[in-house]
Amino acid sequence: KKVGDSPAIRGISDPVERAVEWRPTPTPYDPRLMCSGTPDQLGFFDKGSYKEYLAGWGKSVVVGRARLGGIPMGVINVETRLVDKVVPA
Repeated sequence: KKVGDSPAIRGISDPVERAVEWRPTPTPYDPRLMCSGTPDQLGFFDKGSYKEYLAGWGKSVVVGRARLGGIPMGVINVETRLVDKVVPA
């Protein structure tokens, strides 16, 4: 590998030119669904490729990795729902 080489691209099952079927709602929603989709609607990234990291840390930010057209990408989403912090006394 050399500096400037293309990233490792895997074979993909999803076509690159595809429609993103999942749409955000006007009410607060789970940002993970935008990345991964639901069982009946495709999300933004390749099917089954989204993996969330550090789920227990920043509650208002969702961080993960996924593939788009077989190319690995980093993902940063903002949590749009209200987040409660419970501190046991």
